[in-house]
Amino acid sequence: MKTISKIILGILVTGVFFLGACSRTKDAIGTDTIENMVSVGNWKSVITAAGVDLVPTGGRAEFSKQDHLIHYYNVSGDQIRTDQFAFNNGTKRMTWNNVEYEIKENFVSSSKTLTLIDPTSKKMVVAFYRDRQ
Repeated sequence: MKTISKIILGILVTGVFFLGACSRTKDAIGTDTIENMVSVGNWKSVITAAGVDLVPTGGRAEFSKQDHLIHYYNVSGDQIRTDQFAFNNGTKRMTWNNVEYEIKENFVSSSKTLTLIDPTSKKMVVAFYRDRQ
């Protein structure tokens, strides 16, 4: 009887670990991590699919959680433009300029990159870089 109880307990514990590692859980944790990561520090380059860098040479972009805007600054520190952003809780999606995109990174596989993908075409729309690449 004790052996059967141990086996059942082992199966239950193993099941909990497998459920905790499901992709939905990973994505939700990844979204929280990405949201915290992007709001810390400066982004040195924001490349669009057309190859345009929205950050001038020597400038930076900053995500602001307070006003949900990405503020772009030139080399002198003057603000030159803003874009709206929002993270969609519990999913790997981010709204950028009122359009929803998928976030490529999972668990912030690279803390230096944040890539937004068009969900229909699966092509890169914009990539944020902490360092010039």
